[in-house]
Amino acid sequence: MRKLRREPLSEHATRVLWKQTVKIVEAGNSEPSRSKLAKARRDEAKRLWKQKAEATFDEIRATLKRMASGVERCMYCESNEGTDIEHFWPQNRAPCRAFDWTNYLLACSACNSNHKRDRFPRRHGELLLINPTEDDPLDHLVLTPTGKFVPITDKGEKSIPVFGLHRGPLERSRVIAWAAVDGLIVRYANACARGDSSLALGTQKALCEYPQVSVFAAILRVAEGTAAEDFLSPECLEALAAHPEIKSWLDG
Repeated sequence: MRKLRREPLSEHATRVLWKQTVKIVEAGNSEPSRSKLAKARRDEAKRLWKQKAEATFDEIRATLKRMASGVERCMYCESNEGTDIEHFWPQNRAPCRAFDWTNYLLACSACNSNHKRDRFPRRHGELLLINPTEDDPLDHLVLTPTGKFVPITDKGEKSIPVFGLHRGPLERSRVIAWAAVDGLIVRYANACARGDSSLALGTQKALCEYPQVSVFAAILRVAEGTAAEDFLSPECLEALAAHPEIKSWLDG
């Protein structure tokens, strides 16, 4: 996982989402108890979700794909194609956020249906999951060259099992990505040294769109640390020192 920037929606899509949210908030206002009010809102959210406007959600899906890491990767695992519009705050638990743009992420079916589902751990009201559009995951997780995420906060500790970030195939793919990113950084520096701008630009694109792009972000952090020589090749460290622009590529 890595920090992602949320893009704005069109005025039309924003208005559609707001109208649906108002309907959910107003549902059950005449109910005599909080439990019945909550149920009425859940039921209304489910009803409206089934009838959601396809044109509006085509825009929402397209915007989420632009926001995602790599080439439309899942915002949790970064390995699979993102196919599902995921409610970060689960619809059953927060029906009034069913049509909240800031509550939408792009997830693969494995992460959405098999791992996160409706799990949403909190403690004393505090949310204990990383939202990659609000939090920098690398403030809560350390990615090691072995492909494992190590938690450094409570959010990190809870997020690993809920998002399934400790899956064996994901850890193996991060190990592969670590070696590949190290090599691509070196290739970029070599292309610049030869004046091959086409190869340099192509390598930049490959680095920014490589699956498991959080590996690239982690390597940039490791390079600033005292143990950089233990985890990165000398050629990679030399390339990063000679080309500081590399460190800004994931900022956009």
